[in-house]
Amino acid sequence: MIFHPTNKENIFNLAPIPVYKRIYEDDIVTNKAYDFGLRILDAEQRRMGQELVDRFDSERYSTYEVNYDRREEWIENHELQPIGSRFYVKPNDFLDVENSDIDVIKRRILAGFKELVGEEGTVTESWLQYYEPTEGRGHNAHNHNRWQYEEEKPKMYSGGYYLSDGEPHPDHPYSGVFAFHIRGEKHFIRPKEGMLLIWPHDIIHSVEPFYGKKQRAVINFNIQA
Repeated sequence: MIFHPTNKENIFNLAPIPVYKRIYEDDIVTNKAYDFGLRILDAEQRRMGQELVDRFDSERYSTYEVNYDRREEWIENHELQPIGSRFYVKPNDFLDVENSDIDVIKRRILAGFKELVGEEGTVTESWLQYYEPTEGRGHNAHNHNRWQYEEEKPKMYSGGYYLSDGEPHPDHPYSGVFAFHIRGEKHFIRPKEGMLLIWPHDIIHSVEPFYGKKQRAVINFNIQA
């Protein structure tokens, strides 16, 4: 068991960082949001930010441009540097779309944040992603720290709301599995339809290559007090 219970139902300690975890099971809102996203997002939006994990991604590198001040030596007076091969991915802000089912999911996220942090929160950006069943895409290890340190806030969190686990193939035991990277260990979680996770934004995390029967879908988001 990687999640250790606390005295609050949906809050768990993860070595020992507080993380919010709740599953909305057999939920019609989740299913309708999955279908709605497929209708309104184009192919590029559905794949936004996905990577071929630990493999050369020719499609990605053919369009990548350095968008920061790339120096050879420098000093920073903090330890909140962004980690990952992409420091910024343009959001599709799916949680801001006018739709009654999306409104319900956003309220669930805000309620979960308040339960975890004890304060009202604001979703600052969101991405709905659909992972194709046969492409083996995921995410290399990364966090959601700001590229510009002055943009960091005291209470910044990230999270994901799963619309579908994509029915991963059982002969790929890590297919689409989410992982937190903490103190030299990987803490694995199998996504489930209707699962909501919220964690401090600087925790390093990754997604293993996905292979399944249908598209795996997750709404990723950043939220802060």
